[in-house]
Amino acid sequence: MQARKVRVQRVSLAAAVASAVLQMAVEAHAQTAATSAAPTVDSAPATEPEPVSIVVTGSLIRRVADEGATPLSITKSSELEARGNTELKDFVLEQPQSLSLGTNSGAAGPVTNLRGLGPMRTLTLLNGRRLANEPLQDQYVSVNVIPRMALDRVETLNGGAASIYGADAIGGVQNYLTKRNYRGFSAKAEYATPELSGGGQTKSFGLIAGWGDVKSDGWNFYLAADHQEKTALFQGDRPDQHDPAVLRGLGLGLAPDARNASPIANFGFSRSSNTSYNPAYASGCLDPYALPTLGNASANTPPTYAPGCYRNPLYWTAVTDGSKITTIAGRASLNLSGGHKLDLDILHSEFTVQKYRGMQVPGTANPFTTYSLSSSSRFYPGNGITPAVQVVGSNTGANTPTMYIDATKTPGTVSTLNMNGRTIYFQWGPAELGPAYRNDEQSNDRIVLSAEGTVLGWDYRAGINYGRAERDTRAGAGYVLYSKIQEGFDKGILNPFGLQDAAGLAYLQSAQALDYTYRLNKAYNESVDLTVSRPLWQLAGGDLTLAVSAEFRKDSARVGAAPLDYVLKKADGTYNIDASGVVVQTDLVGETPVGVAKDLQRKIASLMMEVDAPITDKFLLNGAVRADHYDDLKQTTVNPKLAARYQPWQPLVLRSSVSTGFRAPSIMDIQNPTPEVRTQVMDDPVLCPSSQPTVAATGTPKAGYTYDQVCNVTTTYWTKSPNNSFLKPEKSRGFSLGFALEPMKDMTLTVDYWGLLIRDVLGATSIAEIQQNPDKYAAFIIRNADGTINHIVASQSNRGQTRIRGADVSGSYRFPRASFGNFDVKLDGTWYHKYEFQSEKDGPWLQNVGIITNDGRYGSAGPNAGLAGMPQINPRWKHTLALNYSLGNWRATLSQRYNSGLTDLTPRTGSTLTKVDSYSQYNLNMRYLGIKNTTISLGVNNLTQEWPPLTANSIYNGYITSMADMLGRVYRASVEYKF
Repeated sequence: MQARKVRVQRVSLAAAVASAVLQMAVEAHAQTAATSAAPTVDSAPATEPEPVSIVVTGSLIRRVADEGATPLSITKSSELEARGNTELKDFVLEQPQSLSLGTNSGAAGPVTNLRGLGPMRTLTLLNGRRLANEPLQDQYVSVNVIPRMALDRVETLNGGAASIYGADAIGGVQNYLTKRNYRGFSAKAEYATPELSGGGQTKSFGLIAGWGDVKSDGWNFYLAADHQEKTALFQGDRPDQHDPAVLRGLGLGLAPDARNASPIANFGFSRSSNTSYNPAYASGCLDPYALPTLGNASANTPPTYAPGCYRNPLYWTAVTDGSKITTIAGRASLNLSGGHKLDLDILHSEFTVQKYRGMQVPGTANPFTTYSLSSSSRFYPGNGITPAVQVVGSNTGANTPTMYIDATKTPGTVSTLNMNGRTIYFQWGPAELGPAYRNDEQSNDRIVLSAEGTVLGWDYRAGINYGRAERDTRAGAGYVLYSKIQEGFDKGILNPFGLQDAAGLAYLQSAQALDYTYRLNKAYNESVDLTVSRPLWQLAGGDLTLAVSAEFRKDSARVGAAPLDYVLKKADGTYNIDASGVVVQTDLVGETPVGVAKDLQRKIASLMMEVDAPITDKFLLNGAVRADHYDDLKQTTVNPKLAARYQPWQPLVLRSSVSTGFRAPSIMDIQNPTPEVRTQVMDDPVLCPSSQPTVAATGTPKAGYTYDQVCNVTTTYWTKSPNNSFLKPEKSRGFSLGFALEPMKDMTLTVDYWGLLIRDVLGATSIAEIQQNPDKYAAFIIRNADGTINHIVASQSNRGQTRIRGADVSGSYRFPRASFGNFDVKLDGTWYHKYEFQSEKDGPWLQNVGIITNDGRYGSAGPNAGLAGMPQINPRWKHTLALNYSLGNWRATLSQRYNSGLTDLTPRTGSTLTKVDSYSQYNLNMRYLGIKNTTISLGVNNLTQEWPPLTANSIYNGYITSMADMLGRVYRASVEYKF
């Protein structure tokens, strides 16, 4: 019965689409008579080569790339090299139509974010077809998987393209196209290093080799490979940009730091109060791992002193992570008799993000949040190795007197702390293992067999596509097992108050969980597609062409079960995993094994039609419609588009379009088998209220609760919930209106004004939103019997609407040739007129252009909805400007990336800075071609060494690193040799 229902739906779908397209064709034919007398544009001189018709992004019909009704931006790989791009991340960040996501806390790699609508609303293609999505979120593809050595060009279609490509194309489509018919051999080596010392170095090597010629031999085969490695950069590498004197002016570090978990342990006599003393405080706390502090209350009036050691962020905190990228791509092309062609494309890419996580200490998922040390240990304070602690006040051996600093701060009779053989407790992390990092190892494989040709007057293109992605998250260095560390303390091997001796260091190495997979996700994309097209009849401006396309796709995902190696067991011998599949207790310190074994899948059947109607030689109409049926959503969406192109005279083209679009909830949104659990240190917004609810340790506990119970506590929250079948697709309407003008020879100018409205926006209720509105979201806060928080649900739902309008502007000019060289200049920019959204259905409209805020609603329903990380920043204006020069064998490019300034709506307490300056970065690249078959490039990125703009916003650490990184000036060199 169900199968019959699906067949009826598909037949009805086909009939509806066919009827709509045929009606457009009839109307276009009826208009022909009225326009057939229109004059034609002068033909090109006979000496110019005839334009080649190709399939361009955003259309099913072959055409010359610049003759369509929809604006298309094309960026060649040589242009990326000329601008000094060392990786595709640079292209994504500088592209005016793509906005940064801010400092994302995940490790999915750089993604394209057209129109600032989030990467889940941008469709990334390789050679016109989908790849398997990043499998954890199942919403986007990282540009790290694109092969650089094989790349020919990038075609970017801004705005809705659902009528051709279906879901996820609300913001636009970015199509990466690899080379065709490549012959010869080329090898390239590249190195980039910051001028300042520290990390951030990039090394890469690539090669491509090809044989045969499709035109003369009837076949071609090439293979390309490239590998790149980039080292991490730490705050300690840029101490001037983390200078406390500068940051205090932004409200950062106004008060001394509180003691925190450190390799030089602060200890106490109970698990709930473990930071009373530190025997290494007087000797300086072993810089650079830790530094001395008097405690965050020492600036109060009157002061309260809590001397101890705190973890030094300059040593433990990474500014940018390390990475490794490897891609292998190949293509085999074969011409058959009768004009038929076969192509086989293969891709294997893998990249690892070395995600630094600082020093890892026990959390709520471990047996205890503290370690312990008995009086029998040789490292016990006062036993000879670790100095005893000096205190003032009552010192009975059963209480906790005040640690002595000096007579002015802690007056009284000084005595040695009476330990009385009591067990001590502390949080601690291993100094010698350095900052902990996890390896997010991701791979993307794809194979596509495609054919094209002509049968019975119909041009056809067909393809079979198989894609697979995997994300294997592994513990790297610095992750240890709680049981082994505690055993090391029990046996007197490990020292919690200083560096380890040889035996302790060897033991630390053995206690690591190196290369341990604690999360494994896979995603698959299988599809078959067929497109046929042919001219139907002659109109005044040319052939009316019809294209019909069908695609059947199966998306699937496989969630791996939580590995059990380090999951702790209950008293009855069963693993400590709750009913929803979440691991409750683990021996692994710093990460928790994740996953419930389940196979997920959805099937999508799609039918598309497109009509190109050149009504006259000056006026072109293009209509398209696509219908997609999702079996798991049990619904069909139909999305039409109508575009027009009018060329009243040769130098001027007018163009416009209207369209609808949609984004289906991802397979993980709908069928997620287990909660996605995260933790955050925060104050209970009800039981520890604060005037700064998003800033931990600023609240005051209510009567009946202690500070340790409800303030500054590690809180679990879910960003994904099981069984979200209630979610609906987002739906959009969009338009564009613009022109392309050539006012004089070698000068072009294009302006396109566009707008989008998105309804039923999918987004999670952010943790910050719940913190700021605890009464409104009381049902989202799940509490224990004693009233404390068990966990918070901050998962997906259909929220409000988003409205966005703006203009894309581009211009270029080639100067007259001169004896001293040739110049040309190109500008590409985007201006945002309006960006506003509702964080909930029928809620108030929030403005989001040219501002920065930590309002939780901006992270939940705004452009970054549903993703980990900080709210996105939308500058009013963003552009890339490039000046190119050539003379003989020399080439040079000076490029600029610019973002306009911002207003900070929520500056940090203690600062009045509300203005965030604009940012401009210049790159200079020079190439020399005078050596046979060799290209030598030398360049400087960030020529004027501009640092990211300062901000007092409390979600940033002083600098907006989403606009620019902390590398500073970078020198770059590359050599390419072609045989």
